Amino acid sequence: MIKKIILFLLFILSISCSNELKNSMGSVILRDEGAVPAVIDNDKKEVIIEAVVNGKYFNTPSRHHGIVFKGGKYGEMGVLISLTDEREFYQALKDIGRVEGNNLTMEDMILSKAVKGEPLDIFVTWDGLGKEIPFEDIIKSSENRMMIVRFGGNFEAAKSNRTGCILCLDSCAMAITSDAAYEAGAVEIKKIGRYGREDVLPADGTRVSVIFRIAE
Repeated sequence: MIKKIILFLLFILSISCSNELKNSMGSVILRDEGAVPAVIDNDKKEVIIEAVVNGKYFNTPSRHHGIVFKGGKYGEMGVLISLTDEREFYQALKDIGRVEGNNLTMEDMILSKAVKGEPLDIFVTWDGLGKEIPFEDIIKSSENRMMIVRFGGNFEAAKSNRTGCILCLDSCAMAITSDAAYEAGAVEIKKIGRYGREDVLPADGTRVSVIFRIAE
């Protein structure tokens, strides 16, 4: 009987830790079951995640959400729906040497502050395209500004709230990365509409690769 109890407790422990893994660099990562692992290319200093096109935002404004993990609370609200867990994505950026800003809190979201953290260049590609497209080229906006994506970090907020936010289209205290060109609160205050470009992106539901690369 005692042996059965011990085995049962070990089984429960294994379930509770089932989403805690280690990547090839030995870093502990968190990943929802069924999520597609992030790919780290150390030679190119880049992280690649998989996502699908969300055609809803070809005609409906998304405002904030550029890329959101499908398993998050906001999983259906991104221009691209990530198949990669936002927590693992955070660790992958750390593993290529990026330093996060961690300068925003939820209270800052109405104070017009810009996210800090090291900059990243982002590109999108898909089967048959034969090239990389800058992420900003797949977004249309009612107020255009040059995209400045930074590694905001916000890991504790991401882990506790599980919104799934990987890339926010304005400075954000929740997303792992966000666009510093738009200060916190700007999109809501100015009612800035953000859309996926149907004339650039492939059809709704198409799988794409998103490349986050250390900015030159």
